[in-house]
Amino acid sequence: MKATSRTAEPADGAKKSQRRQQREGEILAAAREVFLDKGFERASVSEIAARVGVVEGLVFRYFPTKRDLLNEVLHALYKPLISDVGEGFSRINGLRGRLRFIIWRHVRVYTETPGLARLVLHEVRTGPEYLGSVLHDLHVQYTDFLRQTLVQAVADGELSADVEFEMVRSMVYGGLEHMMWPVLYGGRSVNVDTLADRFSSALLHGLQLGAVPADGVEARLARIEALLAAAPAAPAAKPRPNKPA
Repeated sequence: MKATSRTAEPADGAKKSQRRQQREGEILAAAREVFLDKGFERASVSEIAARVGVVEGLVFRYFPTKRDLLNEVLHALYKPLISDVGEGFSRINGLRGRLRFIIWRHVRVYTETPGLARLVLHEVRTGPEYLGSVLHDLHVQYTDFLRQTLVQAVADGELSADVEFEMVRSMVYGGLEHMMWPVLYGGRSVNVDTLADRFSSALLHGLQLGAVPADGVEARLARIEALLAAAPAAPAAKPRPNKPA
C-alpha cells in the first residue's frame, strides 16, 4: 500500500509556547495602553489583567514585577523609534541637516506619543534605579545620533574640536523638554517643522561662533586694520573762535 503524506501535528510543547507568546503579547499591549494613559505609579497590574481578561496572578507569572513589565513595554516602544531615527539619519549628510532632523524627530515624540514622553521624563528618569535600567541603555542609543553628528562635524571642519558633546546634548534634549512642557501639560500645539527650523538655527548659530579658528580671527583683525589704514583721514577740526567776553 502506498504511504500517504500527512502534516505533522505540533507537539504539546510547541502549542504551549505559541499560547505563551500570544498571551505575553496581549499583556504587553494592555500594559502599554495603561502605562501611557496613567503613568507608572497610577497604573495597576489588576487593571492590566482585567483588560486582557485574566487574573492578576497570571500577569506575574510572565512578568515578576510591575517594573519588569514597564521595562518590556519601553523596550518595545524604543526599539522601533531608534530604528526609525537611524534610518532617516543615514540618508542625511552635514551638520545642519542632521541636527535639524534629530530635533524634528524628537519633537514628534512629544506631539505623537505624549504619554510616552510624560512617562519617561517625569516618572522613569527621575527614579533612583534609572542609571542601571533598560531605559537608560536605550536612551544612550537614541541620543548617540547627536554624538555622531558632532563628531563628523568636527572631522569635516564644521565645528571646532573642543565642542562639548554632553553640554550640547543637554542643550538639545533639555531645551526641547522645557519647550514641550506646555504641549504635554497645557494642551498646546506646535508646528513641528517651524520649531525644528528655529531651534536648530539658534543652536547652530551659537555652536559655529566658536568654530572660527584662531588664525581666522587674526586674519579678520588684519583686514579691519588694513581698511582703517586705507581710509581717508578725517579733516582736522577747525579751531573755534573765541567768544567775546
